Amino acid sequence: MLHKTYAVQGLFTGKKETLPNGQESAIRKKPTQTLILKSHRIQDDTVVDQRFHGGDMRVLHHYSEKNYQHLKKKFPEIAERFIPGSFGENLYTNELSENDLCIGDIFNLGSAKIQLTVPRRPCATLNNSYEDKRILKEVINCGHVGWFYRILEEGEVKISDHLTALERPFPNLKITKLFEQGYGKEKFKDLGFLKACYETGLMDKGWKPKLEKVLKILT
Repeated sequence: MLHKTYAVQGLFTGKKETLPNGQESAIRKKPTQTLILKSHRIQDDTVVDQRFHGGDMRVLHHYSEKNYQHLKKKFPEIAERFIPGSFGENLYTNELSENDLCIGDIFNLGSAKIQLTVPRRPCATLNNSYEDKRILKEVINCGHVGWFYRILEEGEVKISDHLTALERPFPNLKITKLFEQGYGKEKFKDLGFLKACYETGLMDKGWKPKLEKVLKILT
């Protein structure tokens, strides 16, 4: 995987809007030609509920056509709803899925340098946005939740740019395993793995307190 490049197929930012159920969210993102990546945010991308979203460990969200294809096949009757940007992602590529990636993976993206932090912790906003109560359950079951990056070096990315894999400092910390530990049948059982994830310093405000609780870390 190292030094492999992936073409940027879509870039997206969102503004607050009211979903059909009345919830306010910026999950339905719209295409843009350029993203300006700042250390703690993406320029012109709205974070509506900052209690659970945003923060320096979840600046950029990535989803792929590979993941969308699973949802389209699972729910063919609403396949037209699974369009790039609809999952709340800022970055969209044809390739890559959670199985391909590890916590801490470092990439160049345009003129920026980014580092993978955690898998997304999905919520019912997905059901509300897609107007279908089955989506959240399926996303949790299949693990196609997308993943987040922090910004190591600020910069900008354009549609013509590429995502280039540079380093894999933690090859044993698969993001699929962290998600399974959080949402699988045997939750938070592999304490050695969870401790290693915690010690990367890359856990966000959703995962970090969960791991501190199970690892009995006093902060």
